[in-house]
Amino acid sequence: MPTPQGVQPPPQSRLGPASGFSDLAPLGSQPDAPAPARDPIRRARLMVVFVCLALLATNVWFIVDARAHAIAQAHLASTNLARAVAERMEASVSETDHILDSLVYEIERTDFSQSALDDMQPLMVNHVARTAQLKGLFVYDAKGAWIATSVPQWDPSWNNADRAYFIHHRDSQSASVLVSPPILSRSSGEWIVPVSRRLNDIDGRFAGVALATLSVPHLRGVLERFDVGEGAILLTVAGRMVARNPSIDADIGKPLPPSAVRTTLETHRSGTTEARSPLDGVERLISFEHARSYPLQVSVAAGKNQVLANWRLNSALQTVWVVFLCLLLERAGAYTRRMMAQRLQAEAGLREARDALANANEKLAALARFDDLTRLPNRRYFDRRFARVFRQAQREGGPLAVVMVDVDAFKKYNDHYGHVEGDECLRRVSAALRATVKRPEDFVARYGGEEMVLLLPQTDVLGATMVAEAARTAVAAMDIPHAAVVAGKVTISLGVAAAVPGPQDTEQALLKAADAALYEAKRKGRNQVGVSA
Repeated sequence: MPTPQGVQPPPQSRLGPASGFSDLAPLGSQPDAPAPARDPIRRARLMVVFVCLALLATNVWFIVDARAHAIAQAHLASTNLARAVAERMEASVSETDHILDSLVYEIERTDFSQSALDDMQPLMVNHVARTAQLKGLFVYDAKGAWIATSVPQWDPSWNNADRAYFIHHRDSQSASVLVSPPILSRSSGEWIVPVSRRLNDIDGRFAGVALATLSVPHLRGVLERFDVGEGAILLTVAGRMVARNPSIDADIGKPLPPSAVRTTLETHRSGTTEARSPLDGVERLISFEHARSYPLQVSVAAGKNQVLANWRLNSALQTVWVVFLCLLLERAGAYTRRMMAQRLQAEAGLREARDALANANEKLAALARFDDLTRLPNRRYFDRRFARVFRQAQREGGPLAVVMVDVDAFKKYNDHYGHVEGDECLRRVSAALRATVKRPEDFVARYGGEEMVLLLPQTDVLGATMVAEAARTAVAAMDIPHAAVVAGKVTISLGVAAAVPGPQDTEQALLKAADAALYEAKRKGRNQVGVSA
């Protein structure tokens, strides 16, 4: 049976000597030994045969490698799509779960009074109107009778006590949500996915079921927004098919036919496999992903023929070209050998140029991000990092702290000890600051001159003050002599500002608050931590 396969990484750069021509250079450079007139012709013919065989072998290797690369890329794309669709479907069910949870809370709080249920009906209608995936909301009593619903017209004699989800909640004490396989709705006649919760009375006894139904046509519409070419996307719920792009209306509610694919999908949470689809018989590359919290599974199947179509065309063109080269080599062996030598030289130059460019880019990247003196990130790098962390704090609603640091009387230090010692002082202070922050996400940068800055995500003002005090103590503990100040050693002043950024807040405001706190610390005598109000 097929087993899940990991996504293979793309092949390495092909600028190296794996082109197949480098092995021929020594032959081309060897002088011909004295021999009869036929010998050079025979050796030339043997060389042409050898080169042609090498070209054909290289061509085969490239074709095999390109095929593996095409399949790996298809697996990667399918895996990403399956994960994205699974998360989209899980979000839809999660939203429905929250609505159902609030509905259960309200019903149990009112002790199932009919007036409260009547008042709740407009709320249920509003939930259905505002939630695209919701088909309806229903409440059944302990005997399965309908007692509240978002449906405008319904028969009071309808009863759902025979539904599998109702029986499950009646017989189980669990209050967890149940996502059931798709069924045909009795009220609308459409396919739906039931999402249900148990209702208990004040004594904890079974009092009924609250049900939300997901619209299968809506779920199918979500899948149809993705262009999969000749491929397919399949959504299953609790092991039953719900929606597919292209459509599978006749198979809704059915399990996948018994096959190796079904076994793989049932026994693994996620992965990839290659197999013939049990639905349409097409050989496909299948990626699948289970939702984390609900019995949902999304499978993305790319047609293998479609994935390999460009590979076949390119392989055919490449093979024709190699055969043409072999014929050309047979007609002009000596000329081809010279061209191969030139090609090797050009490839070596390209490799050297590539390596030199890579080294230069690495050096430029380091210069662009780090301060050459302290080896701390520079102001530009800090600004980019700060903007990103600030936006993240706005999105997540978490605290963010900034600590501005200034070496006290640093100009006097430079004037007294000289710039060389001043540079060494800054390096030692920078090392102390780096040692103070412990978490990987904390960030220390040189802000300019003798000023540094600490960026502390997920840190409130109390935590930032503790970090600042630890930094101040660490610098003071180094006992760097400073004869030009009363303390007799190098100290730092720090300004702390922290906030939970709102949508209207800006990075500049937080920096200004930290800078103002720093100014206040220096005004009060330096060697202390100022905290923004």
